[in-house]
Amino acid sequence: MNQQTTMASEPDVPATIAFPAGIPGFEHLQRYRLTYSDTDSGRVYRLRAEDDAEIEFTLVDPRLYALNYVLELDDTEQSLLQAEDPEQVLVLLMLWKDETASSGMPGLNANIGGPILINVVKGLGMQKIIDSPRVELSISN
Repeated sequence: MNQQTTMASEPDVPATIAFPAGIPGFEHLQRYRLTYSDTDSGRVYRLRAEDDAEIEFTLVDPRLYALNYVLELDDTEQSLLQAEDPEQVLVLLMLWKDETASSGMPGLNANIGGPILINVVKGLGMQKIIDSPRVELSISN
């Protein structure tokens, strides 16, 4: 069963998220605390591993980058997320710091090829690795 998921409006998010398959590179860590703060630019999320407080990821809504994901979940991903409706899935981008930026100044970058998907109803998450992200650019006038 394939399911298309697009960015829904900002839902309430649970405080604890289980990643049954882990996050690539951190498969041994499966439970995370999700917190957020609202900034002038938008909501910024922090995903901290419950079993290793030194592991924390910064996540943002793709709309901060004027992106809207169109994702298809395969049967395995659908089973992992257990989402019954695309509106239950929050799509977030993981940020990473580029210490070797050509400008000499470190900068933040978003991993558009590995969005984090969170079922906000069941508190389940996964990172979807995609070779060719299919995104729609949103331009406001």
